[in-house]
Amino acid sequence: MIALRCAKTIGLLLLLLLGWGLSLLPLLLVWPHVEFRFLLPALTAWAALYLLPFPFFLRWMLRKVWFFPAQGEPVQQELLEFMLLGVNDIPNPMRAEKKGRKIRMSWHCDDPSWCRWMALANLRNNYELTLDFDAAARTVILRDRVRPVDFTLCPVKVRFGLLSSSRFFCCVRSGPEFGISNFEQTAPENWRFKPQELKTPVFNTIIRNGWSVRFEL
Repeated sequence: MIALRCAKTIGLLLLLLLGWGLSLLPLLLVWPHVEFRFLLPALTAWAALYLLPFPFFLRWMLRKVWFFPAQGEPVQQELLEFMLLGVNDIPNPMRAEKKGRKIRMSWHCDDPSWCRWMALANLRNNYELTLDFDAAARTVILRDRVRPVDFTLCPVKVRFGLLSSSRFFCCVRSGPEFGISNFEQTAPENWRFKPQELKTPVFNTIIRNGWSVRFEL
């Protein structure tokens, strides 16, 4: 499932690059015969027409390719949120907090009982997963971000970076054996604190409870 979507993404990007190359070919052919000052406006127009829309194309591509339909009957949004926020009630290195219509999940780096394990795993960036609920479409939009973290003073204090940056983590696994309930069955020394360890159970919990999932930047 994931491999096919990765192949589609790479294929669409290659087609886009091919289109860019073909569109630039006429300018490259006349380049030796025209002064650069006359070519500069044409190059500027080409960049505006083909390079500036790239972020919008990328977003469209992700919305189409990285959409996962729901399985089963949808539960109420309140119940789904209750299930996801339930990670705070079981022993695990993740925390969840609700802000408005969104839920943000991340590694609980400033928990003294877990930060030493994260330091041993050489964790340098705290992974943050934002869940945005689209009630009308019964879809949860997942966005990935990372923020620098420093465990030098753990467990006394953990330092977080001021700025976070967007990422795109698509390596999730699907199946009934992957769920939030499995968190408490994992021993502390078996955690590697990789994004997929957090994203996979969240993804499966949403899908199995009748809501679709879409990955976005």
